[in-house]
Amino acid sequence: MATNSQSPVRENPLGLLDGAAYVLGAALTLLTVGYATVLAFGLPRVGIYAQSELYVNVFLGVGLAAYYVEYARSQLRDAADRSELRDGAADSDGRGEGAATGRSSGVRGRFRAGFARIDPAIAIVLAAIALLSTAYVHVHFGRLFEDAHLAGYTTVDILVGTVLIALAIDATRRAFGWIIAAVAVASVLYAHWLVIGIVFLTSNAIPVIDVPDVFRHTGMSWADIARDGAIGINGVYDPTLMGIGSTWVAIFIMFAGIAKAFGLMDFILTVGRELGTSLRTGVVQVAVVSSMIMGSITGSAAANTATTGSFTIPMLKEQGVRDDFAASIEAVASAGGQILPPVMGVAAFLMADILGVSYVQVIQAGVVPAALFYLSVCVAVHFTVLKFGWTSSDLSSFDWRLLLGGVHFTIPLFVLLYTLIYLRYTPLSAGLYTILSIVGVMIVKNLYDDGVDLETARATSRQTLDGVSQGGLEMAPLVGVLAAMGLIVELLEGTGLTQGVATAIIGLGSGMLVVVLALAMVASIMFGLGMPTPAAYILVVVLVAPGVVRMGVPELTTHMFVFYFAMLSAITPPVAISVAIGSRIAGTSFTKSCLQALRIGAPGFVIPFTFVANNSLIYWSRETLFAFPVVLFGTIGLIVATVGFDGAHDLDVPRRALYAVAAIAAMFGSIEHVGIQVAGAAVIAAGLVYANVIVGYGADSRRGVEPSTLE
Repeated sequence: MATNSQSPVRENPLGLLDGAAYVLGAALTLLTVGYATVLAFGLPRVGIYAQSELYVNVFLGVGLAAYYVEYARSQLRDAADRSELRDGAADSDGRGEGAATGRSSGVRGRFRAGFARIDPAIAIVLAAIALLSTAYVHVHFGRLFEDAHLAGYTTVDILVGTVLIALAIDATRRAFGWIIAAVAVASVLYAHWLVIGIVFLTSNAIPVIDVPDVFRHTGMSWADIARDGAIGINGVYDPTLMGIGSTWVAIFIMFAGIAKAFGLMDFILTVGRELGTSLRTGVVQVAVVSSMIMGSITGSAAANTATTGSFTIPMLKEQGVRDDFAASIEAVASAGGQILPPVMGVAAFLMADILGVSYVQVIQAGVVPAALFYLSVCVAVHFTVLKFGWTSSDLSSFDWRLLLGGVHFTIPLFVLLYTLIYLRYTPLSAGLYTILSIVGVMIVKNLYDDGVDLETARATSRQTLDGVSQGGLEMAPLVGVLAAMGLIVELLEGTGLTQGVATAIIGLGSGMLVVVLALAMVASIMFGLGMPTPAAYILVVVLVAPGVVRMGVPELTTHMFVFYFAMLSAITPPVAISVAIGSRIAGTSFTKSCLQALRIGAPGFVIPFTFVANNSLIYWSRETLFAFPVVLFGTIGLIVATVGFDGAHDLDVPRRALYAVAAIAAMFGSIEHVGIQVAGAAVIAAGLVYANVIVGYGADSRRGVEPSTLE
């Protein structure tokens, strides 16, 4: 009875929110596609497209509103699913056992239940506030953008700026947790009064805290923070973060949403499952490849682990892969997807704009490092599977006819590569042409398969609209975090902290490049803990990269260096967010999964140092033809040392040490040390040939041994 009486109440708001979220998601995509169309075809820039800042403001408002409405809808659905659990909790309260504990638990339970009921309403109110705040900026845009910095800001201006800052932080907290939101709050407090108060204490008669000079600054008033953080068309409107995020990043995320609606992801998964039945290592390598591809698009290692891991981890366990290894394989592959061109977890777009170089140059610089990491992970997974005997014995030939079901998807992918790499269009224009091509291809395909009639046209239109809406809703959570990161960057630069940190890193490193790089590595991992890779990259570029550049390392190499370690923070304890999610799905120990993830991903912590030592890995030249295979042998040698298996038999400590030394020799040293590099690569190659050819491939593999008895 209770369920029946409540269902109409639940269904009505859910239905309204479904419609609102659908409309706002579609509006965000159409807004972006419209802006791309104006720029690509040279149409008159009028209305909200008259200036890029006007467009960004509307994008911010619609994006925040779409996220809040979608959040409210998901919360209401979760509340409906938890209704029976709440009824159970109420029954337990009535039992009266453990008076104090029972009352405490009841109070907490009632508070949580009460907040869960009002939280969706709060989110809806915040959606309306986001639209109203950005509407205010739109109406007063001319004055705010051109005159207010001289004539002064009104009280309402400051209030709206404060509201926009609060919305950016709150949306980030809801979408990505407290870590980025806490950094944003800390940056606001640091800019306003935190250091001012400490300095005041230390300057009085009783010195309380000795504040390092690097953290001292003159301070900013709340009005200054509201001005620089938002209402002065700065901060949350940062031209790099929100400017690139609302164009280059958005168009690709929206293309991914449209492609999902048209079945591209389902096709990839189907091919992956079929391929898994044709490989000796089964679905393991398929899991690595699919996770890296998806991770390159999503821009979040945690989100990728949660989505692809939900089906890859159970498949790995079905093949016999131990729980902690299944979780670690998925976590490393999902994190590694962030460095995979051409999207690189959307950080490639940000990197190109920050450095002022072409997008193609960033992609070119990322190819060799990504290949080194990807191949090293594949080798590590392959040797691990052979070592523990987790191979697939029931193999069948691959059904190539399956590929015909997705051959039409090659057309938009070809358009993407052709416009992006050959024609050198901007990512916004390339994304627009790719979206138009996939929509056109699907219209033709559906009409060909189902016939030319009204029903086919209606179904295709609905499918297209679903994709348009889904693309916008997938972009919406990123709007808040991009705005929050813009706020952080603006305030940290305004206080002078960024320059101070760079100077401090050089000082601590005593001018030694290796020490400075090590400090930069530690800082990049620490700043990246728990953050999506694009957000972590922005933070470490602002705080860490300048110190490395001052040591003479080229800018692009420096950005790739810190970007790599920001990515690796997703598998680095104590947070290791990707491993945490993977271990939860696998139902295994987080600590054990972290250990295996560090083993599999070990070369990733060394590869960034190799392209500082071998610049030809970033800036292509004739030396690249030599450096890439030699460094690749080095990464394979390092994998053999960490996994303790060479493809044929387990290795004792001396042989593992030999592989490690040879790996370091092959991976490091410039072209002047070619003899040492070649010698290291030769030792590794000879060892692998001996193990897999002379001894026999897999001759001494530990197949059939219980995994639980192995290290």
